[in-house]
Amino acid sequence: MKPTFLKSVWGFLSILVLAAVACRGGAPNVTPKATAEPSSNDSPSNAPASSSSNLIAATVQIFGMFDKNGKLVQGYVGSGTILSPSGMILTNAHVASPASQGDDDYEPDALMVGMILSEDKPAVPSYMARVVAVDGFLDLAIIQITADAKGSPIDTSSLNLPYVQRGDSDSVHVGDTIHIFGFPAIGGNTITFTQGTVSGFSPEDQLGDRAWIKTDATISGGNSGGLAADANGRIIGVPTIAAASRDTDTSDCRVVQDTNGDGRVDQNDSCVPIGGFLNGIRPIKLAQALIDAAVNGKQYTSPYYLPGSNVATNPGSGNESATNFVWMDTSNAASQQCDFLEQNVNAYDSSALCIVAGFDYSGMTPGEPIMERWYNGNEKIGEFNYAWDAKENGLAVTALTNGGDAMPAGKYRLELYAGDSVKLIGQSSPVVVGGGESGGSQPPPSNADTITIYGIVYDSATNKPIPGAYVFVLTPGTTYDDWANAEYTKDYIVSYLQTDASGKYKITGIPYNTQFTLVYAAKGYYDASTDILIAKTGDPNSYELNAGLSK
Repeated sequence: MKPTFLKSVWGFLSILVLAAVACRGGAPNVTPKATAEPSSNDSPSNAPASSSSNLIAATVQIFGMFDKNGKLVQGYVGSGTILSPSGMILTNAHVASPASQGDDDYEPDALMVGMILSEDKPAVPSYMARVVAVDGFLDLAIIQITADAKGSPIDTSSLNLPYVQRGDSDSVHVGDTIHIFGFPAIGGNTITFTQGTVSGFSPEDQLGDRAWIKTDATISGGNSGGLAADANGRIIGVPTIAAASRDTDTSDCRVVQDTNGDGRVDQNDSCVPIGGFLNGIRPIKLAQALIDAAVNGKQYTSPYYLPGSNVATNPGSGNESATNFVWMDTSNAASQQCDFLEQNVNAYDSSALCIVAGFDYSGMTPGEPIMERWYNGNEKIGEFNYAWDAKENGLAVTALTNGGDAMPAGKYRLELYAGDSVKLIGQSSPVVVGGGESGGSQPPPSNADTITIYGIVYDSATNKPIPGAYVFVLTPGTTYDDWANAEYTKDYIVSYLQTDASGKYKITGIPYNTQFTLVYAAKGYYDASTDILIAKTGDPNSYELNAGLSK
């Protein structure tokens, strides 16, 4: 019989109807992480690691749709990976927007997203999406779900889709196992999984030595834009080049199958890798600027030159400069927009929802690439690329937001780069937010003698966040079993809170050098707990603990 934990503290909580109670069952599934991530409402960084079933569920099929006599019909297919529960998807540029690579004739009129409901059945067309960031040079794009399959707008914050955690492509090494998920034409209409190893790396001008991850895992037409995951289920790249690499032309890739279903095997079919091939995967690190732009609602334009494409191609004058940086008053900013007043400030308080930098500029050329780099302390927290669309000389402002939440405390600064050489043309003086001088974007402690614990509570089977889950802090030295043996009395609870709509929580004010236990509970789930934690003097002042609950 399951212990009725939540029922035992009903008088204390006074908010939960118990049809099925939560209780402890087996070892807790808690993932610690000592380094904090940017605090965004849509931050894909907070996603827990994924099982194979979750990786399958987070891999989508993308259909390029074309208007034929007032009706949308399918023109081509590709793959993509969901990076956030609200439907932000990473894919290839040639899947999302062929025009970004100069193929205007193939630009679709709409994008349809197909979801996997069963691994042995074709993806079900479920949503419409639009392009929010695309880089034809990198062949990467971010698309965002905006409507259902019939085109009716939807509230994306309520989608709660399965998504994948980002990995570190710089930590990948030769010989590592790599997993590929996608919808290759040779695999039919259902999702296909292939496995291989990291075979090496290929360089590319402007991108460095890790422009491509080479692998012997099978990739073919339709896999483009899909998921390349490491052994821990984290996305480390996007399958992009079938049977080729930066160093060689297509190798041993033959048209041997009717992949387009027209009854003929000809040049219109996708080639099938036969053997002795290496495929190219674009590292996830190179998608970071696009992800940042999408999360922050910034315009993105590739800083790289790609002949025949619609990216910024004006090289600039070479005489660009940005000077006289000032910080603008944002005290009247609303949660969904960054309003500012025409008066300067020397610092921002802890309630600031955004910060705004103003500056004088000269020598600019319309259409040239501009890049903003934002720092908190010594940590780069955002990089945004766009094409200059103002005059040659004048005044300009730019802003940094935090998805409607208050800006994390710290010391911020901005660097501006311009032209095809991406040269530094100016930088601001630092500005302090919240009176803190943090070296990064981690949540601030309530004072110098306490720590902050934050994270996400999620369903370990579906990988979906659990809104309204409880997080309890027990008295120093009390374990979960101690609390259970005391029939879950409220006397052992120091504090508690519930997760938000994205399954997130944050607990502040936990003293250093003090034992404490965290308990995670939700209606219909077994509890999870972390017993007798302690942060010692000198340890970081914030920790991320993600908890997976099972039914």
